[in-house]
Order: sequence, then structure tokens, then C-alpha cells
Amino acid sequence: MRAIAVSIRRILAFLGVWAALTSAAVLAAVGLGGEEFYEKLPFRVGLEIVLTFAVLAALVFMARVVDRRPLRTIGFTPSRLPDLLGGVVLGAAILALPLALLVLMGAAQIAPDLSAFTPQALAIGLFVCFFNVVTQETLARGYIFQELWGKYGAAPAAIVTTLFFLAIHAAPILKGSQGLIAGANILLASIMLCIACARTGALWLAIGIHLGWNGLQGPVLGLNVTGLDLAFGSWRVFTFSGAPLLTGGDMGVEGGLVGLIGPAVGIVLVALLVKQQPKPDFTGRPRPARPNARKGRPATATKQGVDG
Repeated sequence: MRAIAVSIRRILAFLGVWAALTSAAVLAAVGLGGEEFYEKLPFRVGLEIVLTFAVLAALVFMARVVDRRPLRTIGFTPSRLPDLLGGVVLGAAILALPLALLVLMGAAQIAPDLSAFTPQALAIGLFVCFFNVVTQETLARGYIFQELWGKYGAAPAAIVTTLFFLAIHAAPILKGSQGLIAGANILLASIMLCIACARTGALWLAIGIHLGWNGLQGPVLGLNVTGLDLAFGSWRVFTFSGAPLLTGGDMGVEGGLVGLIGPAVGIVLVALLVKQQPKPDFTGRPRPARPNARKGRPATATKQGVDG
């Protein structure tokens, strides 16, 4: 019980640091841009960037200052960076699957209206989407997942962080039947992303999958993402004539029953295709010195200390 109490205190400390930094960023945005700052493009883009650095700062503070563990354990190992691109491809593919099924069922039609399309709007949308995804994944599967995974195993970490992930999406989940379906979609997606973190020991794959799904759905195709408009333009690629129970309606693909196929298939693909990597050491304890094979003394001893 003492270990659990320590973990709870550390997680609450992480959330406290994050909340303090986030509140300061929002208050600064309101002070500089007024209460309607979010409608002003520079402030919206700038705030997304600052919020990402706020949660990263909280993660680094807890890992380095409180846990005293190296930066290589915080989930952004450079050697795993290629997972980001692979994740984007996978995330886009598992979104394309339910969309293709809806078209085959006649519930959706490919009817592009690109009259308002601009490369600048698309680039801004993907840019903001990237930082938003990094913020979400670092918050849910950064320090909290690492603290629980290191002490209690991947399954308890996945359960707790999935409940937390659902909690931060509570507003859309509570919006009727489409919201409940979206909640099931988010639950499956969180399991998939937790498996990605546990298999790779890093956040890059989870970030990539999340970005591939959200980026294709919102900025590229102009669809709502869990009820939110993440696009910075008014173009569309699909029209939907099927029942909202299948298509998701205004909630987006996540709010429809067909949309559940995406993360379900994603769980299988991540579990089967991603090779298990060594679990990072989250203890923060220094490694014991290796003994000198010839004299049985610490390898760190100087020549003077060995020879007298």
C-alpha cells in the first residue's frame, strides 16, 4: 500500500505541475488576446505549441528531479523516432478502413468539394494536430503510464491511463448514443496506443498512430474528430447519407458503429506486427559498478588506486 500511495502522490504532482503550467499559458493567452483569443489563428497555434511544452516540462521535471532517472526513459528515445512515420501510416490506414466500408455500404459517398482548399490551411491544420496529439499522448501515456508500468506492469498502467484518457474526453462521450459509441472507440484506441507504448518502450509509435487517425480525419478530409472541428478550411471529401448510428454523424467516424472497426483492427496489427523491445528502467537507481575482472576491484578505480 505504501508503494501505491507513493505512486498516487507522484502522479498527482505531475498533474499539478502540468495544470499550473497550462493555466499560466491560458491566462497569458487571454491577457494578450482577450477572451476570444482561440478564434485568432496566431493565438490558437501558439497556445497549442505552448501546451505541448507545458506537459513535456512536467514530464521532464518529474523524471529528472523527482525520480532522478535519465531522459532516455521519458519516451522520446531518438532511436525510436522512425516509429512516428510508421504510426502515421497505420493510423491513417485504420481510419480509411471504416470509411471504405461505409462507401461500400452506400452510407457514405466520395463527393469532393475542394473549392475552399488551400495548402496553407492544410499545413496549419496538420501542424496544430501534431502538437495536440503530442500533448494528449504525453499527458496520458507519458509519466502516468511510465510510473505505473515500471512498478505494477503494463496491464494496470493501461487500465488506469485508459480511464484517464476517457475522462479527458468526457464532454463528447456524454453527448447521446453517438457519444457512447465514441467512448467505446476511444477505449479501444487507448488500448491500442498503450500496447504501442509497451511494445516499443517509447511514445513515438502511439503519437504517430494518433496523428495518422486525427490528421487524416480532420485537417485532410474535413471531418469532425470526436465532435470537434480540427480543420482550418471548409472543404470536404465525403458526404454521408447513412444513419448516424453507423456513420457517426456530427461526432465523426468515432461516433458510428462502423468506426469501431478501425481501432479494433489496430489493436491486432500492433500486437502482431510490433516487436517487443526491452522495458526501460524507470527506477532511477544508479547501475552498480562492474568489478575489475583481474583484481575484483571496481572498474571505475584509477590506475593509481589499483596499483597503490
